[in-house]
Amino acid sequence: MKDAAPATISGRYLPGLPQVARAYLWARAAEPTVLVVPEDRLRLYADLEAFGRGVWVNPGLEAYGFARRVLLDQAAALRPFPRDPEAWRVVFREGDRLLRDRLQDKLEKLGYRRDEPGGYTVRGEVLEVADLRLEFFGDTIDAAFVGGERRPRAVLTPASGRALQGTVAALAAYEGTVFLDRPATLPDEVWSLLAEREVVSFGLGGPDRPAERPPFEPLPPYRARLDRFAADVRNWLEVGFRVVLFYRHEKTRAYLSERYLEGLPLATLRTVVERPGVQLVPAPFEGGFVHREERTVYLTEPLLFAFGGAAHARSRRVLQAAPEDPGALAAGDYLVHPEHGIGRFEGLESREVLGAVRDYLVLRYAGEGQLYVPVEQLPLLRRHPGTSDEPPRLSSLGKKDWQRAKARAQADAEALAQRLLVLYARRQQTPGTAYPALPDWDPLIEAGFPHTLTEDQARALEDVLRDLETPHPMDRLVSGDVGFGKTEIALRAAHRVVGHGRQVAYLAPTTLLAEQHYNTFAERFADLPVEVALLSRFTPEAEARRVEEGLAEGRIDVVIGTHRLLSDRVRFRQLGLLIVDEEHRFGVAQKERIKEMAEGLDVLSLSATPIPRTLYQALVGLKDVSSIQTPPPGRKPIQTVVAPFDPALVREAVLFEMERGGKAFYVHDRIASIEARARYLEVLVPEARIGVVHGRMADREIEEVMRHFARGAFDLLVATTIVESGLDIPEANTILIERADRLGLASLYQLRGRVGRREREAYAYLFHPPRLTEAAERRLAALADLTDLGSGHRLAEKDMEIRGVGNLLGPQQHGHVQAVSFEVYTELLAEAIRKLKGEEVPKPPHTTLDLAVSARIPPAYVPDAGERSRLYGRLAEARGLAELARIVREVKARYGEPPQEAATFFALARLRVLAEQKGVRSITEDDAYLQLVVGRWPLDYDARALRELPYDVEPTRYPPGFRVRKRGLAPKDYPEALQRVLYALG
Repeated sequence: MKDAAPATISGRYLPGLPQVARAYLWARAAEPTVLVVPEDRLRLYADLEAFGRGVWVNPGLEAYGFARRVLLDQAAALRPFPRDPEAWRVVFREGDRLLRDRLQDKLEKLGYRRDEPGGYTVRGEVLEVADLRLEFFGDTIDAAFVGGERRPRAVLTPASGRALQGTVAALAAYEGTVFLDRPATLPDEVWSLLAEREVVSFGLGGPDRPAERPPFEPLPPYRARLDRFAADVRNWLEVGFRVVLFYRHEKTRAYLSERYLEGLPLATLRTVVERPGVQLVPAPFEGGFVHREERTVYLTEPLLFAFGGAAHARSRRVLQAAPEDPGALAAGDYLVHPEHGIGRFEGLESREVLGAVRDYLVLRYAGEGQLYVPVEQLPLLRRHPGTSDEPPRLSSLGKKDWQRAKARAQADAEALAQRLLVLYARRQQTPGTAYPALPDWDPLIEAGFPHTLTEDQARALEDVLRDLETPHPMDRLVSGDVGFGKTEIALRAAHRVVGHGRQVAYLAPTTLLAEQHYNTFAERFADLPVEVALLSRFTPEAEARRVEEGLAEGRIDVVIGTHRLLSDRVRFRQLGLLIVDEEHRFGVAQKERIKEMAEGLDVLSLSATPIPRTLYQALVGLKDVSSIQTPPPGRKPIQTVVAPFDPALVREAVLFEMERGGKAFYVHDRIASIEARARYLEVLVPEARIGVVHGRMADREIEEVMRHFARGAFDLLVATTIVESGLDIPEANTILIERADRLGLASLYQLRGRVGRREREAYAYLFHPPRLTEAAERRLAALADLTDLGSGHRLAEKDMEIRGVGNLLGPQQHGHVQAVSFEVYTELLAEAIRKLKGEEVPKPPHTTLDLAVSARIPPAYVPDAGERSRLYGRLAEARGLAELARIVREVKARYGEPPQEAATFFALARLRVLAEQKGVRSITEDDAYLQLVVGRWPLDYDARALRELPYDVEPTRYPPGFRVRKRGLAPKDYPEALQRVLYALG
């Protein structure tokens, strides 16, 4: 390869070049040279070994003077760099002579202090600083070691935290022609640094220049048509061209060599060389082109498999940093006002009333009605889960339709509360069996557990065993993410019941899951006198009869199975405990049969995503719930990618998993087209061995495919949602879900839980069409945002908002929920239940604030309207002064010291929290006084503290409270003055 670029290239504009051609030209450019790229394209140029060049990527002081080919992302190009680099570093070479005194002075200047932590030490002829060790002979460097490894040269840069003085942008510090990739994305600050430089622009952007057309012919993508690729290679070789293929994955190289390039003059090399035939060279490039003058064709792996050149899509990576809260207030949301009903939130608007500037929520009602609600009243509003796909009916201002809808919902809630309480009371009065602790028996099962229970597991186990010890039937839900240890809780509960001579039935939703649990139970009970059996579709008829007889005669202690356990043929001699795994996966008829079986029994339900109905009961105190939210040690969150369907991203994800020795799931939830999709994937990822499984296959086939996949016969399993509750396969750490917008939150969450069961980082790709319905968008956003471990319980709450509560014990409540919102209906139901129980219904504390002071978060301070809405929401929901102070600290750290309006708003928020804690009903003002209404008499307060205040305060009986004379107080001082009064209130 020649060392210099043609002179015609410098200072020119080179449009329409594929990325591999850009890398080729930069590799040929004379040194020194710099390439500036967007951060997401850094990896495409970071390795030029294929062209025989070394690259310094975003180098610092240590590289100055040595780096001749520099790659900078746009942010790194603007990073501060000292004008005089030599004054801010020390270069050590073996054989150099250094005066010790001068060296120690230089170390002090760089921020290193002798014999201090993070400083340097001198012991005889040895000096140690940072990870550097220098051995001297007199004043001559005899040897230099970096991180324990001997180096001929070492560079020491300033200590961490040492501020550089006299800086320029890093781009200005490096000499040579500047190449620009995607110049249209460059910030203006970079352009200002290029005024006196030779510039080569790969694309639009910046000053107009005449276009330069190198002798390159870009190639279209092959879209996985590898037969056409093989034919083209043979044609090029026949006419005397050589072919260079840059591959990314070793599996791709091996596959193409064996299947499509066999019999051709083939060489696998690290660097492109002058030789005929086909050269396979590892490199990260994209695109392809024919170089007519060199008579060479350059191809890349993404060119063969990408559909439209989107192979860089992997850089769209993980939805991780600062995801938007799916519950945050946004324009278009539906809000419920306690007096006026359902309105649509249009946004924030600043208004001046009586000389005070405040922010108001603008709510749109039916018939173009509008309501302006002060942001301080946000705590009074409730959310409605309606979306533009299924919008709720807006209330009319000035009419009675909201009151009527609320009254109907209240009547329904009261009737439902009666039915629920009767059922609950009947269960409490039903005599059950107590299973007290067995000191000799209980420890036998604990000994076989290879781990230590997490704190949440231990708490859940304590709850379950306590329920078992009471003489009433247990009805407990244990909620916890996939792999968080729910099965261990069930196993120990079963052990306790078996120890008392009773039988246990474990009901699983799929044969695969039943088999997995059977293996777990059989292994743990192997050394104990406990008979464990499996009953499912796969159980042979003779074995099934043996199990049924054993259950009827009491010989079998624990049976694990699918809905076959619900058959009339299955009779138990003395069933004591029913364990139901993932209840939401069973059909209506099966759930009714479970209810019949559970009459008088202890029931333990396990779920990673409790169905809304189950969680709903837990929320209002009708079902006991234990939540396991602590992940096992070493578990990592599943990285979630939400993106429009992209074949290039599919291929990249599967190959990435295969390269690290793992397997992947591909979920295609349409049986009619699943075979066609598998053939498509065979073309897209020909390196992968693909298996297919779906619900209409014969039972034996399903079992065989799943077992082969678990044992490593396939790299990729194409499946319907049958794998939602399937085998635990530790090597499967990537799942790709097609048309994720069609699936419910619970299904998506369970599918995502198929991966990430071990310490290795797992990935979930949720693909959707380019356009989504609003409900689907919210579902996917909710799942992507809940990446932290243990979020299944919160996801069920989000699912209730999006889907509604469904059918609660028979009657349809969805209409009332739609009419008044889930949150309002829940409050009505909880209130009705408390009344029927004879309990006092506490009213949530709320203080009405009506002060004519300018208090808001101005746009000049927080420019983004959506962020202001979120801040108002967080401040309104704060229930303690510590929580409020934390939010204010975050705001100050991000936006700086607040202006007076914002400071006053924060002070009013503190006043509201304190007033609600003290039971204050309202804080208002008239011409002469500020009035606090407490609502109780006599008042309990510190009279001396009030007298010592620098303004007049007097207690009032009608209304009961205090009034503060306004004379001498500026409006901005009102919140502070009123807080001091409240501190004196008992």
